[in-house]
Formats: sequence, structure tokens, C-alpha cells
Amino acid sequence: MLPEIINHTRIQGNECFGCGVHNDHGLNSELAIDADQPDRLIGTFAPKEHMVGFPGITHGGAIYTALDCMGAWVPTLLKPDTKAIWILRSANVTYHRPAFQGQPLTLTGRIQQEGGDWEPVTVEVQALNADGGLLVSGEFKVTPLPADKFKKVAGISELPPNWKEFLET
Repeated sequence: MLPEIINHTRIQGNECFGCGVHNDHGLNSELAIDADQPDRLIGTFAPKEHMVGFPGITHGGAIYTALDCMGAWVPTLLKPDTKAIWILRSANVTYHRPAFQGQPLTLTGRIQQEGGDWEPVTVEVQALNADGGLLVSGEFKVTPLPADKFKKVAGISELPPNWKEFLET
């Protein structure tokens, strides 16, 4: 059982495909700060039956997407003074073993390499099976964007109210 599921409580109405509880078609991963290692996030991802690649094996892209969300949430929570929307800049992943369909995965993430204020950070991520076996590992470089710059990059005039509220708290 995870402590506070931050991606559900910190952004009300979160509809993200990877980490949003309000997306019926999404992955619905759950992320929390690790109570034993507060410099790390932990999470769960229970792949749905339709998230299969090869018969009986969870599609690697679904796992990648869950890890992408983990990569963005790590600095969001562990660098709280940077009020930003963290976006993926680049990623390098290694698939070690298959994730069998129907088996929940444990996700982990921690900052591997710090950046200065408003500079990218590198986040180390992992997906593990129920026995703790390493399935996928990776390094995700994520970049902080202040709200005004994010709006320009995304081509939107306003942030959704839930994101605006999140960045103001």
C-alpha cells in the first residue's frame, strides 16, 4: 500500500494518459514519495489486459509511458521550489526482461544528476516485477518550463484550471 498517491491528489482531475486517475483509457499508474527513502518516488502500474504486445507480454511502450510520468513527477516533488511543468527532453531505456501480462509492476525514480535552477535534470527510473526483478531501466532527462514558456511551447493561451492551481500552491 502506497502512502499519499501524489499524482491523484496534487492535481485534481488529472487526465494524463500515464498517471491520471480521471482517464478511463489511460494507464492509471500511482506514484508516491518513498517513506523509507524520501529522495525517491515509488509507484505501481497494473497493466490492463489490452496493453499486450506479444501474446502474454505487456507492451514495452505502456511501460515506457508509465516511466515517462515517473520521470516528470520526480523533480516535480523533489525540487518543489521550482514551480514548473517538467517535460521529457530525452530518454534512454533498456528492456531487460519481459513483463508478463496481468502482473503489476513496481516503478521507482530518483534524481541521478542535478541541474541548476531551471536546467534539466536526469532521472533514473526502473520497472520491477513482483519479485523485485529488473524489467526496464532508464535515464530520462526532463526540463522545467515555467507556465508562460510551457503555454508558448504547447501553443495554448491558458493552462487548465487544475494545473494553474497546482503551480500556485
